[in-house]
Amino acid sequence: MNKIKNSLLVTFDFSQRGKSGTGLAAGSLLSACRNHPLYNSHFTVTHLAIEMSTDTEMMPTVNDIFNKIDSKVNLRYLNALALSCYVWSSALIEPLIKLCRSSGFKGNIILGGYQIMKKNGETLYPSGDIYIPGYAESALPMAFLKSTILSKLVLDVPVDFKTLSSPYLDGTITLIQNQEMIHWETQRGCKFKCNFCAHRDLLGDQVEVFGMDKIKQELDLFKIRQVKKINVLDPVFNLGLNHLEILKYAKLINLNALLVFQVRFELITDEFLNLCMDLNVHLEFGLQTAVKKEFKTIQRSNHLKKVSKNIHRLKNLNQSFEVSLIYGLPNQTPESFLESIEFLRLRGVETIKAFPLMLLEGTDLARDKEKFNIVEDIIDDSGIPHVVACDSFTRDQWETMRVYANQLT
Repeated sequence: MNKIKNSLLVTFDFSQRGKSGTGLAAGSLLSACRNHPLYNSHFTVTHLAIEMSTDTEMMPTVNDIFNKIDSKVNLRYLNALALSCYVWSSALIEPLIKLCRSSGFKGNIILGGYQIMKKNGETLYPSGDIYIPGYAESALPMAFLKSTILSKLVLDVPVDFKTLSSPYLDGTITLIQNQEMIHWETQRGCKFKCNFCAHRDLLGDQVEVFGMDKIKQELDLFKIRQVKKINVLDPVFNLGLNHLEILKYAKLINLNALLVFQVRFELITDEFLNLCMDLNVHLEFGLQTAVKKEFKTIQRSNHLKKVSKNIHRLKNLNQSFEVSLIYGLPNQTPESFLESIEFLRLRGVETIKAFPLMLLEGTDLARDKEKFNIVEDIIDDSGIPHVVACDSFTRDQWETMRVYANQLT
């Protein structure tokens, strides 16, 4: 009889007011594990969510995290420890692994998340045993079933999104009645080639669409639970093959929740807008920049005539929306950043937000940072490096752009 392998999944999460207790990413992984045919007979998994903070004084230390792990499980009898590697948890991973090892953990260290790529996982985190690049719902159960790894292993296993289980429907993520807010997804990936974005680097340019039966059942549940706000994490919702069908079904069941979608101006259609007007919808547009030299540099082609036309349509319909920009882009200056802001203001955009650029692991822009003499630094309590200087602007000029951005919000 096989001994059941005991596993622990540790995620590092920023809590949000009103959000359900288990995050969507962790919930999807746990759901995939618990629906695996060998779950309970060959392996089990426990989840520990570490709450992160933007306040340095509240940020957990490596010792804090270790103590929470140690109180959750007996490390000496744990077969596998899976750690989520994101830009905000990256610096904690190696010292945490070493502390667990020195305290008697002899199982496999499994590492996944946006920081893990096929080529760089071992370089970033040499103490790992199993590295999962890309989507992990299929690979993680396989990793938990592995015996002690003698050499480094990369597990890249495709996910069948049409049959992927739902953490909401199977109860992995518990929804209370009148839940304030949840995260949701109907697809993953993006076909666009923005060189600063990690979405397209997981599985190339594919957009993986979830099965409509599951989507409809989830919407039914959200209706029953009277969820107040649904933040949809799809990188570009109106790129998906089923986006109109999803809206039509939400309309059919009289969904009252506020639906927040990330969308592109160029993909707006009359049918899409009409459905949005029949529902409670807020649209988020990531324009990033309205300056041609800048958007060519980041491979983010913006058709400004279409953008202007659709801003006008949104204003006429009184559709709720906002537009975000990025500052700290290569070839940007304080003057050109103001040009992007003025482009939106002149067209009557009332809600404009701007975010500082950070270089994400595995992106083309991170790879090419020396080409633009990019300088990174810690700019706030998050501890995450951001771009603060390059060929086109100094640190002082970046500070000027930061002032402009803060004035927007």
